[in-house]
Order: sequence, then structure tokens, then C-alpha cells
Amino acid sequence: MRESTGLSQGEFSATLGLSHRAFANYERGEREAPMAVFRGLYELYGIDPGWLLSGIEGVPVKASTKEIDFALVERIITQIDTKLKERSKKLKPKQRILVLKALYAIAVDQGKTCDADVDRILAVAASR
Repeated sequence: MRESTGLSQGEFSATLGLSHRAFANYERGEREAPMAVFRGLYELYGIDPGWLLSGIEGVPVKASTKEIDFALVERIITQIDTKLKERSKKLKPKQRILVLKALYAIAVDQGKTCDADVDRILAVAASR
């Protein structure tokens, strides 16, 4: 994503209000970026957080014009992590992003997600 802007790590990290070191760790995949980084990339560069979370390389995918509720995304991630921890399970990154996208769509449609939604979507993801 950064390379597509033509900025160095230091320049790019400054646009996001991050230290060069912190951003370098995120870019190398040594640390998971907090939601604030995804929000900044969305707000400043229009990058789809789903594309970032999926770990797919290649040309960055621009977000649709629809506004993303990052507080909702954070709540859903917490729900997913809690359920996975309860079950001592893990998901592959691609499965995780699909679960997140499905639960986000449900939450936007219904105004919330419930434990039954999370359980149902995780069960489908685990079966694949």
C-alpha cells in the first residue's frame, strides 16, 4: 500500500501520525496494526480495510463510497476473538476476514450482531 504512494516509510508513517519504527513493524508483519491505523489508511488514502486485513498483496483496493463504522468493526473483532479464545480455535487470515465481513454486513443490516450470529458464522468458517 505504502509503495503505491511513492512515500518512504518515514514519510508515510508521519502522514498517519505513527513513528517510523512502529510503522515498519506493521509493514513487515511483525506486529498487528491497531484499528486506528486501518482508520487512518481509510480516511487518508481511501483504502478498503477488508483488503488490508486480508493480507492480499498487489494493487491496493479502494473502499466503496459507503462510510465504514470503525467502532462497530472493533466490537465485531472483539466478539470474534472472544469466541475463538473460548473454543481454543484459530482462523486463517482469509477466513478471519470473511467472518468479519459477514458479521459486519449482518450488523449493518440488523443494527447489531448477537452471539448467535457470531457462533453461526464461525461454525461455517470452521467447517471449510
